[in-house]
Amino acid sequence: MDAQRHSQAHNDNDSKTKYPHCKTTLAIEKHASEVYTNSVFYEFQDEVHKGCFSCDIEDLIKENEQEITIVKEDDRRRTYEVVFNCTTNDTRGSCKMFERKGIPCRHMSSVWKRKRLELIPEKYVLNRWTKMATKKPILGFEGNIMEQCARMVDRKKILNDLWSEIHSCVSLAEDNEEDLSDLVKSIHTLRLELEAKKSGNVPPPSKTQDIEFLIGATAPIETLIKPPKISKNKGNGPSGEKAATSGTGSDKRLKGDKEKAIEQQQKKKRVCRGCGELGYHDIRNCPEKLSS
Repeated sequence: MDAQRHSQAHNDNDSKTKYPHCKTTLAIEKHASEVYTNSVFYEFQDEVHKGCFSCDIEDLIKENEQEITIVKEDDRRRTYEVVFNCTTNDTRGSCKMFERKGIPCRHMSSVWKRKRLELIPEKYVLNRWTKMATKKPILGFEGNIMEQCARMVDRKKILNDLWSEIHSCVSLAEDNEEDLSDLVKSIHTLRLELEAKKSGNVPPPSKTQDIEFLIGATAPIETLIKPPKISKNKGNGPSGEKAATSGTGSDKRLKGDKEKAIEQQQKKKRVCRGCGELGYHDIRNCPEKLSS
């Protein structure tokens, strides 16, 4: 979990401080580099690039406020339909890539290029792929609970900004030992000031209190749920008081093949009256008698 948090914080810092290089001069690609995270932007950039150089418009059909564009790719035989609403900028592609992955496809981007759109329509910029995904409220409660959740979201946003600033400072000072020493001293001084300030204040609410505010209920004082009894999953021997007094958990437990073979080898051999051979069987379970 620590590795995942470190990787996420590192990626968040890269998305905030580093802007990827655009392959085209389209304003819509520039807009994507500003709103999308870097990993999602590279996927959308590939779609924009192929929409510019691999897709051709074969036909255009106008129906009232909608335009149906027939798009043909160089390396594919089939064609794709893109329905574009000139009033609302609603776009639907027959390849259904946006419905599957949440990223506009190359056919949609080729139509937007022809319509000279400078920004991706807001409807097609999903919040989960943006840089601000972790800084927007996602809960829909009302009343007092909603206000408390909003405060929690604001505090979470401030914490995200704080971690981003810390990682930015570390990345800027990691190549210089003097800068690193100054950064450590500054953080140490700030920590001492916060400890002195916090010593006379009431401690902040715990995570349990935050959860109580969220669900609208308090934790019970007395715990009524007891741990379950230990159940046996092997054999059907004595249990409970009988097992406790005897000192053994079960005297009729199931034995494995290896354990059975070891016990068989420890037995003494005897002469079978059925076949007359020296072995571990008798006349009741003689192999010759059973085969006959």
